[in-house]
Amino acid sequence: MQHAICFVSSASAHLPEDKVETLLMEWREKNNANNIKGMLLFSEGNFFQVLEGEKNKVLGLFEQIREDPRHHSIIQVVGKDLSTGSFDDYIAEHLKHTTFSKPELVSEYCESVKGMDPQTQRHIKIILETFIDTRAL
Repeated sequence: MQHAICFVSSASAHLPEDKVETLLMEWREKNNANNIKGMLLFSEGNFFQVLEGEKNKVLGLFEQIREDPRHHSIIQVVGKDLSTGSFDDYIAEHLKHTTFSKPELVSEYCESVKGMDPQTQRHIKIILETFIDTRAL
């Protein structure tokens, strides 16, 4: 059974920004190797993540993330079984200031969830738009 979880979280203060690029690369490689699909975006100290794959693997990984001291204030937006997955691989990127508020960026990421049911697509798109357009003050 395929399962998807979408959530947002904040990075803890002891996660240095200069280490984020290395961690994103490590997480991308690890998740691709474990057949976990989805996306992880990091911006201004916050994470947006969609995990998709075999249900036990996804739930296990989400539990590890919930216990990881590098994350806090985790808000799960979607958690549901899927008849088929929609991601081809696992994307992990650091969104920097120059990529903010670009409508094509939202469209590009939303292409990855086209295989999900329409309601889940809408939920993810709304959260993704907010995540990309929000700037820390």
